[in-house]
Amino acid sequence: MNRQFKFMLIVWFAACTLCIVRPLPAQSPTPASPDIVHVTVTAMGRSGEAPPALERADVSVHQDKQPRPVVNLIPANGENSKLDLVILIDQSSNTRLGSQFKDVADFIRTLPQNAAVGIAYAMNGSARMQQPLTTDHEAAARALHLTTGAASGQSSVFEAFRDLVKNWPDDASRREVLLVSDGIDPTYGFSETSPGRNPSLEKAIQVAQRENIIVFSIFEGTSGRVARNRFLNNNGQGSLSELTSDSGGYAFFQGTQNPVSFRPFLQQLTEMLGRQYILTFRAELPGKSGYRDLKVSTEVPHVKLLAPNHIYLPSAK
Repeated sequence: MNRQFKFMLIVWFAACTLCIVRPLPAQSPTPASPDIVHVTVTAMGRSGEAPPALERADVSVHQDKQPRPVVNLIPANGENSKLDLVILIDQSSNTRLGSQFKDVADFIRTLPQNAAVGIAYAMNGSARMQQPLTTDHEAAARALHLTTGAASGQSSVFEAFRDLVKNWPDDASRREVLLVSDGIDPTYGFSETSPGRNPSLEKAIQVAQRENIIVFSIFEGTSGRVARNRFLNNNGQGSLSELTSDSGGYAFFQGTQNPVSFRPFLQQLTEMLGRQYILTFRAELPGKSGYRDLKVSTEVPHVKLLAPNHIYLPSAK
């Protein structure tokens, strides 16, 4: 066999080898399975203590009282910490709310650098964005402005929450709201301001659960006769508690009075945001789409998990 023939044979063999190992064209990613559900959970230590780090085996999930397999539990930090947080302020809140804005601005500055913050004001059933979501925390802090108090009239802050969610892009692993309001919604009459009787509140809870949005709240009343009405204040606080707990959040109160300072609440909220996890589990798809009971728990001593108590699931096909 001469050298020229050997050379041609080597070239031919190399070409064939390249054809065999050449990668296939890229394919479209496999669509996410509809029974894979992601929810954000918050770990809280008993008596204010910091909870220990949790792993997948520490968490159990029940859907309609039936256990479901936990696929993953990822701490919401580092690359998984992307957070969209909108501070939604009731425009009818007492005008003295402005004295709390320094603490609110300091809270914004303590958030992770990649956290996007938005400032919105609830008025006439709509959410007016004063500052769209931005990672420029100084810009968000500057967007805070005084409320008009009772002069703005009473309207549904829960309708404003739903309006906020309409145009909220789903591009973050966590979407959360800090609602500053008295929670009093007189849309259907003062007798319908109690939790369980207000359709606007129920719709807001369903939207939060369907869109996987956690709501935290700070009670801040308006001025005038409404502020002195214990019946209405109790109803408002009860409504805020229902919205926050049902969505996996937490309601901050200081009795039925406006808090002297937001600082302790905001410090606690900062800690809670730093103790969140992205929980992934496999759901049992129902025969008909709708909301299903959800319970997330742990047997780790002295630890409580905050999570939505319902999820929306598509029907099984």
